[in-house]
Amino acid sequence: MRLVALILALTCYALAQELTLESAIRLALENNHLLKASKREVKAQELELMSARGALFPRIKLEETFTRTDIPAFAFMSKLNQERMGLQDFDPSRLNNPSAVNNFETKLSLEVPIWMGGKVQSAIRMANYEYRAVSLQDIRREEEIIKEVYNAYANAVYAKASIDVARQGVKDAQEHLRLAENMHKVGMALLSDVLRAKVYLSKAEENLQKAQRGYETAKKGLELLLGKPLGEFEVKDLGACPQVEKEPYIQKALQRADIRATQERLKVLEESYRFVLSDNLPQIYAFANYSLYSKNFPFGSDGSGYMVGLGISWSFDTGLSTLRKAQANLERKRALEEQLSFLRNRALFEVEKAYREYLNALDELKSAQDRIRASEEVVRVMELRYKNGLARIVDLLDAQTELDKARFEKVQALKACHTAYAELLFASGSIREVLP
Repeated sequence: MRLVALILALTCYALAQELTLESAIRLALENNHLLKASKREVKAQELELMSARGALFPRIKLEETFTRTDIPAFAFMSKLNQERMGLQDFDPSRLNNPSAVNNFETKLSLEVPIWMGGKVQSAIRMANYEYRAVSLQDIRREEEIIKEVYNAYANAVYAKASIDVARQGVKDAQEHLRLAENMHKVGMALLSDVLRAKVYLSKAEENLQKAQRGYETAKKGLELLLGKPLGEFEVKDLGACPQVEKEPYIQKALQRADIRATQERLKVLEESYRFVLSDNLPQIYAFANYSLYSKNFPFGSDGSGYMVGLGISWSFDTGLSTLRKAQANLERKRALEEQLSFLRNRALFEVEKAYREYLNALDELKSAQDRIRASEEVVRVMELRYKNGLARIVDLLDAQTELDKARFEKVQALKACHTAYAELLFASGSIREVLP
């Protein structure tokens, strides 16, 4: 049964597809749900821009109203519009006390904005600036998704490497148990040595199980970011941590997409000041309408007529509400300028922080590699001393523990190095460099 299970496991492993970092990022850019939502926001703002531009075009309106009245002026006007006026209708008694008159009015109107105080043009510019800001935010969202996929992928690679380390630990523990049993058989070791070696092996097997479950969890987390299930797959090793220098990323950080999006929103607030003040400027418009009048039917034509005209209106806000509202937008602009200054400083700080964490990870990696070499030598010496009765099993197992710890720390340091590298690229807006 064990042989069959082993064959099945090896078959599944062979059939499992290998997922590279590049393919993972491209899948996420196509399928990530948060990124799709961001694209929808861009599309919505594009439609808002088109809507603002549409205000420059004439507005056509079709109306149908019904009235019934015995108010003298309106009754006289209704009959006159219906072209049903006769001499008897000028009788003073009828003029003063008319019968109720029904009137169906069909009106087709055309309104043309000529100059609305600059409000329409300001609205278009505001919508355009906001569209640029949302588009830049979408770019930053893509960068964020790439970073998250990179980290999730590095976490899966770390989990996979931890399995290899745990397997090596089980193999070494099995060898120590074999050694203790052989030494016990020839009377050179106590039964307690065998028991200690068995306990150590049990712990190593437990660590292997944890590592395997951790790998499956890491792959599920990666699938969540990719936005689609992949079935059975394996991640490919990332290799050595890339070598980078800090200076090229300093200036790039100040041109990040989120910083440029904030600059566009400053333009929105600046334009909104003019947009609000346009309410205090004269507005000029033209209009034309054609009307049908009927006593009995909607859309009837007992009478008809047209009207064209040109209008100008100019209102004055004596309570200064419009001015205060415009000034409020200026204050919001100044507040956003302060936020922009902080955002720039934070971007530079994030680059510095990420680079220092990158250097720390490199030091940790070098230290772990040195400790692995030293621990391997200690284990080798302890095995020889134990075989010759010059060392205890506890000493050998302690040395093996330090070796296992150094191996795990090497994997952790490599993961930390890749994570810091991704953070450095993200902080400078250069995360797309991970794609070829």
